[in-house]
Amino acid sequence: MSTQTDRPSYLLAILSNQAGITLTPSTSSKAPSTPKRLTDFKTKATAFLTALDLPLTLYAATKHDTYRKPRTGMWDTLLTDNALSSSDVDLAASIFVGDAAGRTDAGKVKRDFSCSDRDMASNIGVPFATPEEFFLGEAARPFVRTFEPAVFLEASHRTDASPVVFAKKNPVEVVVFVGSPGSGKSTFFWDHLQPLGFERVNQDILKTVGRLLMMYWVER
Repeated sequence: MSTQTDRPSYLLAILSNQAGITLTPSTSSKAPSTPKRLTDFKTKATAFLTALDLPLTLYAATKHDTYRKPRTGMWDTLLTDNALSSSDVDLAASIFVGDAAGRTDAGKVKRDFSCSDRDMASNIGVPFATPEEFFLGEAARPFVRTFEPAVFLEASHRTDASPVVFAKKNPVEVVVFVGSPGSGKSTFFWDHLQPLGFERVNQDILKTVGRLLMMYWVER
């Protein structure tokens, strides 16, 4: 990931779906207090990161929530942890490499188990490549997405065909975003509302409705 600041030019991160891991110790006397799968994952991750000896950060989504790929929760957390906004990142110069690419069967090569990596890259807005393409220079294989937004968009309805310039018309305004994870709500805020002085309030960051309402009234 390339950034447009005076910080190090690149950040390296691993974003992994690990729904099979539980972070809650078992209360059963027949089960270990620390789940074996979590211990195994930590052991393998430590060995892998030590062998590479690179400044890598690893994020693992253990639930089917906003952090699970192709949703962008892990990406948003990565930005927050590094004090970055979307505008700080040179998305075009970044690269997302993943093997969950939606590739179809090709002879003895089986199809991919999902398309979550390719879809997450699309949701973030960064170029995507499979390990074979990026590291070995192989040609791209055909792929299929479960849901392809472009199929459902008519050219006349494209949001970039005649962009609407957003303007703040009143001293006190509330803009409510409604949309699926990864649909571009945060990007729209950083690109159009943050420069106008708006503050971003969302439950992903504040966690509870009470904090969300409190922040809303404080900002007002």
